[in-house]
Amino acid sequence: MKHMIVIPEEKAAAAIDMKTALATVRDAHLACGKGEMYPGGRIAMPLGRGESSGQWLTAVCTEQPFFGFKFSAVFPDNPKHGMPTDQSTISLFSAINGEQLALIGANHLTALKTGAGAGVATDLLARKDARHLGIVGTGTQAFTQVLAIQEVRELEELRVFDMAADRMDAFASRIAAVQNRPYQIIPCGSGNECVAGSDIVSTVTPSRKPVFDADALQPGTHLNAIGSFTPFMQEIAEEAVQKASFVVTEHVDGLWAAAGDILIPFEKGLITRDKVRGSVGDLLAGKLPGRSDHAEITMYESVGSCVLDLAIAIAVYRAETGEPTA
Repeated sequence: MKHMIVIPEEKAAAAIDMKTALATVRDAHLACGKGEMYPGGRIAMPLGRGESSGQWLTAVCTEQPFFGFKFSAVFPDNPKHGMPTDQSTISLFSAINGEQLALIGANHLTALKTGAGAGVATDLLARKDARHLGIVGTGTQAFTQVLAIQEVRELEELRVFDMAADRMDAFASRIAAVQNRPYQIIPCGSGNECVAGSDIVSTVTPSRKPVFDADALQPGTHLNAIGSFTPFMQEIAEEAVQKASFVVTEHVDGLWAAAGDILIPFEKGLITRDKVRGSVGDLLAGKLPGRSDHAEITMYESVGSCVLDLAIAIAVYRAETGEPTA
């Protein structure tokens, strides 16, 4: 019998870098496409009498001896107490005997996984000559978007927009310290300005209204829509979704349950279900075609996947314990 280990936030963050996360997430998407990893249901509920809420997501491996779940929560009052608003942990279990192997602090891992997910989608769908990345939003998730996408395309320019100029300046300084090549960082005056000059775009905000106009989206752009994870959130304008040739996601069922970016235009009759072509795993497994021409607009809508969380947790656990990967 193994003893359960606790891997705190700082140790988990130090155990895996973005290059490893990209490979891990790519492998997990492919395993999911082959049926070797799969998600279970999710439970969401309010926590206490305030505005705090939490959710539990599950996933299982069939070719590796692990299963697990992630608890993630939002506590809006936490910044008053010097704590992050988002709180996440991953519980990792043995699929051989059911014992708990690890409890892992997962705030950073969640952002790392989300960034890597967009990085894999960008690598599959963005034009090979795409060099201009636009980021709308400047939080932790936006930071890992840049970390991932700079690994899959040779960026020449990073355009950034946030409603607060001081946040853009701080974000630019933070990115400058981790650039993998000397691309230019350009603060923009609007979401439209940011998007119009970009051939890869990631939107990473909790907005309930579109953060740029559809006309700003140029032919040939690849769009990563990251922030809309409830039916009421909508970063992407309905007309922009219409302009996209197709949409891919982590899990199609999860998208139709949660993504306001897609649900809102669908409920208005502006798009049909076949706008969502399938999953990233299906692309990797060769079950779906990707980009067909230079001018096509492609879209990745992320709503989260415990399969990817589980894969990252396994990588961290193995790094900490020295357990072999096969």
